[in-house]
Amino acid sequence: MPDISDDLLQLKNRIEKSIYLILISENDEDQDRLWLMERVADNRLKKLLPRLSISSLHVLDVINTHDGIIGIDIAREMGLTKGAVSKITRKLLEQGLIRKAQLPDNLKEIYFFMTPLGAELAELHRLFHQEKDQKAMELLGSFDAASLEIVADFLEKLARLR
Repeated sequence: MPDISDDLLQLKNRIEKSIYLILISENDEDQDRLWLMERVADNRLKKLLPRLSISSLHVLDVINTHDGIIGIDIAREMGLTKGAVSKITRKLLEQGLIRKAQLPDNLKEIYFFMTPLGAELAELHRLFHQEKDQKAMELLGSFDAASLEIVADFLEKLARLR
């Protein structure tokens, strides 16, 4: 009869392997970029996409959602440093995906707005996440709420261990 610790060790290994595979797939920028490239119509975006990071796409999404947002608010929403946001927005400006403006009475703060090209890409990226979320919801729907509560509780406790 197998020892309970052997069973736990096997479960631990299965969980670790699954989490690892999830992390790898979430960080697979090529997969995301390929999905976008297959669906983008504008040739300018086709040229820009290979040079855009996934973080850039997410910053673009935040600006699209909060048109006229300042850098510090982007940083807070995304959990990035102000320096990282500054670097990303500088590239997005150079690529013509966003524009910036300042208020005449407040030259300190820079407000970011979408360009039509940036809005097109942000919408396409939103559709990408909508498709991924739909698949996740279908999977979640195959489990009862009590089982999902156990999984969520376990993952939250695991995250606190690290």
